[in-house]
Amino acid sequence: MGQVIFTFFVAYGIVVGGSLSGGLGAFLNEKPPLWSIAQLADQLKIWGLVGALGGTFDSFLQIEKILAGNFSPVFKQLVMIVVAFLGAHMGTISIQWLVQVRS
Repeated sequence: MGQVIFTFFVAYGIVVGGSLSGGLGAFLNEKPPLWSIAQLADQLKIWGLVGALGGTFDSFLQIEKILAGNFSPVFKQLVMIVVAFLGAHMGTISIQWLVQVRS
């Protein structure tokens, strides 16, 4: 359960932290920061997912173990993928709520 919580918050933190840092960069470049933050949140969602899973696609290689009949690691990896996606998605929703930019 600890790894699940960790994965969720890593994905969440990548999206939120990257968006807010990018917004600071947009402000320093005299670009609209709130619009940039909202755009970055959408663009960083996939990177939050990949970063939370360890930065590689080894998680998806576990799915190959279905052919060997070993379902336990596959189920665990699928749970981790879903949790990482939820963390990244919640980060995007949080940023959209924070900046309230209509797209």
